[in-house]
Amino acid sequence: MNNINNSDNIEMKLKNGTTEYMTQAEFSRWACLVEGIQAVDEKLLNANVPEANTKWIKPLAFEKYVQERFHSMLRDVEVEHRIGNI
Repeated sequence: MNNINNSDNIEMKLKNGTTEYMTQAEFSRWACLVEGIQAVDEKLLNANVPEANTKWIKPLAFEKYVQERFHSMLRDVEVEHRIGNI
């Protein structure tokens, strides 16, 4: 994370009282990863897959998801940040 504040960076107030800044691109990549993990978690819960049976989940699948989703997520983040929702 950057400590450089400009209008395109997303400001995050941390629990320890400090403030960090993340570029919209960095924020978008993290958002894609979180979204991908949530989607997998939901599918596993719906399929009643035991937690111990998740070795088939591969990091490369998440990387591919982030690459494919990044540009649309970035556009969403830019708009939401501009209107003040992030």
